[in-house]
Amino acid sequence: MSDSNQKIGLVGLGQMGSAMAQRLLQAGFDLTVYNRTASAANKFLALGAKVAIDLPTLAQSVDIIFTVVADSPDVESVILGQHGLLEGVHSNTLIVECSTIDPQVSEEVGLKVRQAGFRMMDAPIGGRPAQAEQGKLIFMVGALPEDLELARPALSALSSNIIHCGGPGMGISMKVINNLMSQSIQLMDLEAMALGIKAGLDPQVMLDVLTSTAADNAPLRTRIPQSVLTGLYPSGFSARLAHKDQGLAHTMASRLGVPLFTLGQARQIYSIAMTQGLGEGPSEIVGKVVEQLSGVSLRFSEKP
Repeated sequence: MSDSNQKIGLVGLGQMGSAMAQRLLQAGFDLTVYNRTASAANKFLALGAKVAIDLPTLAQSVDIIFTVVADSPDVESVILGQHGLLEGVHSNTLIVECSTIDPQVSEEVGLKVRQAGFRMMDAPIGGRPAQAEQGKLIFMVGALPEDLELARPALSALSSNIIHCGGPGMGISMKVINNLMSQSIQLMDLEAMALGIKAGLDPQVMLDVLTSTAADNAPLRTRIPQSVLTGLYPSGFSARLAHKDQGLAHTMASRLGVPLFTLGQARQIYSIAMTQGLGEGPSEIVGKVVEQLSGVSLRFSEKP
C-alpha cells in the first residue's frame, strides 16, 4: 500500500494530536479525525479532514489509526471499550498507539488486538507540537517489521527520525525511560542554576559555561533560558503530564526490581508543584518550586 492511497485516522486532538493532524493534511493524506469534544474535531473540516461521529465509524473507514490520548485508561477505553475502535476495525487495520502509558498496559492491549485478528504497534513521540507541525518529531517504535513498514509513509510525514526499538512494547518502554531522564536532568539543571545564582554567579555566564562542558544538555539550551529565566513559561508539555510519566517510570521500575533514587527526589518536587496548582503549566514550571525552596529568583540579571 503506497502513501498516496493510505487512509489515516487520528484519535485525540489535544495539542500534539492537533499538530499531527495538521501535518498529515499538509502532506496530502486522506485523514479522518475523532475527539471526545466535537468542537476540537470540527475545526479540521475546514482544513480538509473528515470527522467521524464515533470510534467504530472511524475504524471502518481507514487503514491506519493513530491514537494520541492522555493515559492508560484512555487507551484501553478508546481501543477495547464499548463503542471503541475494535468494534469497527477491518482485517488490514493497523493501530499506531502514540500515547505515553504504562508499558504493561500497552503490551496487554496490543495482545488483545492481535488475538482478535488485527494489528497494533506502539510509537510514542519525542518532541513538541511545533516539531509535529514541521515534520520533525521522533518516533520510538515497538513493532513487528511489517507493521512498521506499513506505517512508515505516515510516520515519515511527521518525523525526521523513526527509531525501531524492538518488538511491540519496546517503543513505549523507551519513551518512559526517555521522559524519566529528561525530567530528572531538567530538575538538576534548575537546582544548579539556583545554587549558582545564590552564590553570586550571573545566569548567562552559567549557561555559557555549562553548555560548553560535559554538563551540557537540552533544557540548558531551550526551556531554561527561554522559559524559566525569562519568567514567561509559555504553554507546552504540562507538569501534570510529567508527573504522570514519572509515575509510569516508578511502576515500571517496581515491576522490574530496579531502584530509581533520582526519580524519587524529582517526583517529590513535581508533587509539590501539583499541590500548588501549577500542573497545567509547562513541565519547567517546577522552577517556581525550586525558587521557593532555595530562596532565590531564577531570572536573567537585569542589564544596567
